[in-house]
Amino acid sequence: MKQRFKGKKRFKSGVLKLIILLLILVISFLYTFKWLYSKIHIDIDNNSYMKYLLNDALGSYKVSDLANLSSIDFLLKYSFGIEKMNTGLVEKEVTTPIKIEKPTTNKEPLIYIYNTHQTEGYKNEFLESFNINNTVLFASHILKEYLMDLGLVAIVEENSIVDILNTNGWKYGSSYKASRILMEKAKKENKNLTYFIDLHRDAASYERTTTEIDGEKYAKVMFVVGLENEDYEKNLSFANNINERIQKINPDLTRGVIEKQGKGVNGVYNQDFSPHGILIEMGGQYNSIEEVNNTLKIIAKVLFAYISEEKQ
Repeated sequence: MKQRFKGKKRFKSGVLKLIILLLILVISFLYTFKWLYSKIHIDIDNNSYMKYLLNDALGSYKVSDLANLSSIDFLLKYSFGIEKMNTGLVEKEVTTPIKIEKPTTNKEPLIYIYNTHQTEGYKNEFLESFNINNTVLFASHILKEYLMDLGLVAIVEENSIVDILNTNGWKYGSSYKASRILMEKAKKENKNLTYFIDLHRDAASYERTTTEIDGEKYAKVMFVVGLENEDYEKNLSFANNINERIQKINPDLTRGVIEKQGKGVNGVYNQDFSPHGILIEMGGQYNSIEEVNNTLKIIAKVLFAYISEEKQ
């Protein structure tokens, strides 16, 4: 009896040791795999990433996969075929009453998109490793592509606001003065420019700048109109019109139109340059570029509908 008890004890001890050894091997393998992937430098430029956002495809990978190359999920999915991740970009879109006719592309640029505060950024979750800079400038290029797809020729201001500030010895508060220089130059070179969109992002909380519709997240928009412009009523009318069109699609997509004047604010925002000058706060600092992308697709259609009606 005593010998049988010792035999069982040795058997249990052997099984326990085997289990511990297997756990050590598995953990070692996973950590080794993760370490090896951390040594791989993957460089994706902004243009490639933007094309992915616009086309909803990047080979057989999702953005979430690329952002987690060193994760266990990636190992399971692409090494062992175990499907565990299902994030990626949205495939559904908010149902919109906007009727999109087949566009006739204008040869001359009609829309000028710029960023007075070019360095305002969005959430960069895991994307620093891929050399992707999720700023409002990047968002401007996304908006441009959506507009171009609808037949509206747009240009994005690429010149650096910071360089202009430094050259003139101006502080950050003079950013609107710097962007004005670029606007005037763009208009001089492109006589047909009519609509001027200054794209910003807010610094509010994620809850205030985000909405969920049909299970998908969207960055909310907000419009700012400066009342210290003598003809501000025209800019206010333009902003209200665009805002109302968005509300008809879904009221949760917009935070409304904010009127600003007085001490501590710019009060004009270069909107005296054109009655079709508009400042859009697109989401906030905690929004992802995917959420911003979802809303920009809608903004492009709204602008298309507005401009099409104006031409009639």
